[in-house]
Amino acid sequence: MASNTSLGGDIEWCEWFTLLGNDDQARVNAVVARESTELSLTECSFTALPESFGLMLGTLTVLKLKDCSSLAVLPESFGELGALTRLGLYLTTLNLERCSSLTVLPQSIGQLRALRYLNLQGCSSFTVLLESLGQLRALATLILGDCSSLTALPESFGQLRALTYLGLDGCSSLRALPESFGQLRALAELHLIGCSSLTMLPASFGLLGALTQLNLYGCSSLTVLPESIGHLGALTELDLEGCSPLTVLPESFGQLGA
Repeated sequence: MASNTSLGGDIEWCEWFTLLGNDDQARVNAVVARESTELSLTECSFTALPESFGLMLGTLTVLKLKDCSSLAVLPESFGELGALTRLGLYLTTLNLERCSSLTVLPQSIGQLRALRYLNLQGCSSFTVLLESLGQLRALATLILGDCSSLTALPESFGQLRALTYLGLDGCSSLRALPESFGQLRALAELHLIGCSSLTMLPASFGLLGALTQLNLYGCSSLTVLPESIGHLGALTELDLEGCSPLTVLPESFGQLGA
């Protein structure tokens, strides 16, 4: 049974809360009562989160909403999840894996300045990511695998200076990477397996000085590699299998591993 602490007087919150099972209600209550800073809700049936979600659960450090396939909208208050800096609490982990009805992240996502891990694997209705994503300056791991409707990354993407791992496997509609991509100076692993609409890499690609692993397996529309690829001095693993239109390698290619 829901407690008065968790329900408050917010009608929208109350309606959402009653959609949860008893175990999930108990988990939410524990966060609201500041007995826990982590919340995991799996395979829930709700289509949206209440607008007060970020305010009521502002002490969260870890939020997992995996396999909530009906969830279509996140509230703008989402940015409040990282707001209780006076308590030393920051949202560091956000997992929205296989929220397949979700079409966009809220503009306020950029307020989550301490976020280090973001998993959007299987969010197959995403078509674009907002420019505010570039404000996530602490983000180290970003997983966008199987976001099959995603066509482009924002130009602000290069501002993710702490990013070390980027997974774009199965993003079959992704046509290009932004020119700002070369600003990802900490990026060590880049996986583009099955990005079958990707035709080229940006000229700035050679600026990825920390890149050690590059997987382009199955990038079946890739016709050319940038001349700057030879500048990837840290690269130790490169997979070009299945890139059948790629018939000529740039002159600089021989510099790899030199």
